[in-house]
Amino acid sequence: MSLQDRLKPLIRVLKVGSVIGGSLLIVTYHFREIYKSIDKIVNANVLNVEKKCIPEYIYIDDPLYNATISLEHDKEKSNNIGLSRIWKSLKHSLAWRLLWLSRHGNKEQRNLAIEKLASFKNNKVWDSFKIAQALDKSTAVLLARTYGADLDYFLPPPIHVRRAALSSELLSHKFIDILSTVDTLNPHSCIRQFLSKHLINIQDHLAEVDSIPTKPDSISEKELCILCLDALHHHIFIFHQKHYDNDASSSTLIKLGILPLLAEFMLRYRYDVDVDLAVLKILTVLSLYTNLLTDFFQNGLIGELARLIKSRDIRLASSAAVCLANLSGEFCYRPGLYLLHPLYRTKHVHVCDTLLVHGLRGGVFVTWRQRDKKCAEPIGIIEVTVSDVECEPCDVDSNNKNRFLDPDLQQVIEDIKEFEDEALLSSFEVVLQDLPIVTKREPVTNNMLTANKKRMALLQEEQDKCNYTHCWPKDWLPKDCSNLRILGFNYWSKLSDWLEGCPLKNADIESRACELSSTLLDAGVGTNNVVWLAHSMGGLIVKQLLIDAAQSSDPAYKNLCQNTKAVLFYSTPHTGSALATMPRAAAVVLWPSKDVKQLKENSPTLLQMHQSFIKFADSFNWETISFAENLPTLITAFKVPVHFVDPYSADLGRGPFYQLPLDHLSICKPATRQSVLYTTVLDVLQRATNCKVEHKLADSYIKQVFDLIWLIFSKVKHTKNTLQEDQTKHLYEKALLEAFTDGFVS
Repeated sequence: MSLQDRLKPLIRVLKVGSVIGGSLLIVTYHFREIYKSIDKIVNANVLNVEKKCIPEYIYIDDPLYNATISLEHDKEKSNNIGLSRIWKSLKHSLAWRLLWLSRHGNKEQRNLAIEKLASFKNNKVWDSFKIAQALDKSTAVLLARTYGADLDYFLPPPIHVRRAALSSELLSHKFIDILSTVDTLNPHSCIRQFLSKHLINIQDHLAEVDSIPTKPDSISEKELCILCLDALHHHIFIFHQKHYDNDASSSTLIKLGILPLLAEFMLRYRYDVDVDLAVLKILTVLSLYTNLLTDFFQNGLIGELARLIKSRDIRLASSAAVCLANLSGEFCYRPGLYLLHPLYRTKHVHVCDTLLVHGLRGGVFVTWRQRDKKCAEPIGIIEVTVSDVECEPCDVDSNNKNRFLDPDLQQVIEDIKEFEDEALLSSFEVVLQDLPIVTKREPVTNNMLTANKKRMALLQEEQDKCNYTHCWPKDWLPKDCSNLRILGFNYWSKLSDWLEGCPLKNADIESRACELSSTLLDAGVGTNNVVWLAHSMGGLIVKQLLIDAAQSSDPAYKNLCQNTKAVLFYSTPHTGSALATMPRAAAVVLWPSKDVKQLKENSPTLLQMHQSFIKFADSFNWETISFAENLPTLITAFKVPVHFVDPYSADLGRGPFYQLPLDHLSICKPATRQSVLYTTVLDVLQRATNCKVEHKLADSYIKQVFDLIWLIFSKVKHTKNTLQEDQTKHLYEKALLEAFTDGFVS
């Protein structure tokens, strides 16, 4: 057999193998390409949705859900054995009964049920989650505004928001698209300037490639998102309306899904103060519309607000309190108005509103802080923030350290605290903080401190030095005076036009007074006593507001004017400031803003305002107290000493006047609660609150006596006319007794 015949079977096998192998390769290639095409169209992760290892919580709006859960709990309670399980079942049953009462009871029952539900401690996580599932949106808001509520009572953001927070997709691009959309509705130069300034790299990158652009290298993703939210807040702050149907910007934001994006942003940067502040700025505006409560609730933002209201940062807690109060419909705090006290719901009705109005380049959380080291440093022309504040908190073991330069002085102070003999202690002179160097028209009062008060004053002074506060009216006044509501008003201002500013935010004193008055009326200010604390130009705004209210025919404005009890001015330039009349050379360098130019010395507008205010203050019997600075304020890095407000301009010419050795920034910042800057305010508020309470009690008592007498005579007359003559005396006495009984019972 030849070699060719021998190779024929092998060649035949190779041919068949090559055909089969080629066919398999072709089929495999086609299957792989088909799989790739399908994978591009369909997300394969959706097949793993049902393979979850942890329970997911959804929003249930089924009225049968509560009944089913209650039935199962009743079964569990019947099967449980033991005292601990009996107590657990009773507690759980009580929680569900309170939850039912909070949804179906009257107002008083709802408040009591929510208060008791919030007081439950040491709850099991699973029990809290089941209660969270059964909470409706209205009950959730009220529970979030209740002190001590467990955060597990509130549902987290939905599952798709939480999954998006774990992805690497850039949120900044979504915020940019939203900014561009709202700018087409209400065109504004600030938005266009922002887009051209921070996003030019992104626009160029979009023109070059088709894929998703990366963020600019010069700025982080978090910073870019915060800048976008600040620009968005600036836009809706200017164009927001009282009614949601008229607010095109806010309604567009909701349609574009701004709320889930904000929830996702907060989840990505959990417990980040800057992120929370940026989100809260937008939520405070959107919370004005109570019809958005469902959107807030379904995106898990009620739980986030409940978390932030517990924050130690006053900016976060106050903004969260404003959002929850607006969503509950109990109050309406418009943008710029901050609720400082009380943050939570309270059963005590406030009888006095304390309003804080800052001056130029100030703010609610900067102007009204306790005095710190920054007050003595030179100031620039830029705005000050809370982060610029420096303080030295006392150590726990500070009692063992020498806090006084003179050891003998330290020993004397320690001995005074331990004195028990009041006669000996009364012979010592106690010098407290912020003593005035000049006083005028000071009321005659007995300010003599007893031995016990001296000891308490020294202890309290050291305590206040150790416990620094960023807002002394919020932290100090409620401790010494009850039934207060403290509100702070923020408005934008600047010293120099070298700074960038929005042209729509520049306003004169009259416009700001009109804006403040409408904001306060929406918040219900004017129905109770009102006390004003105003610093610098804020005092001029308050004066213009009260003048307009006194001249108005609107009853609400009249109430605001008539219920004003006192106005305290801290370095208010009643006749103008020398800063506004600087030489031309200095004006060219500083380039004073429009706000500063309104404060020219002896300006006809200011003088007319001053005369009108004095006339209405005498007419309505407003109590006025003025404080003046005596030290110059250092400005710029060159430490140029400038007297912002001279003492003669800060003197209203009416009421007590105090001149203190402080500069313009420190004049409204008491060092401790023993400072005259604080004790004067406290004295005014105690008189305002006590007067209101006594007035209410007097009216109620007189009304009860009058109603009782009228009830007695009406029953006696009816009895004498209808009863027979022989039973007149007996039934007359009986009717008299019934009348007294009904009167006291009612």
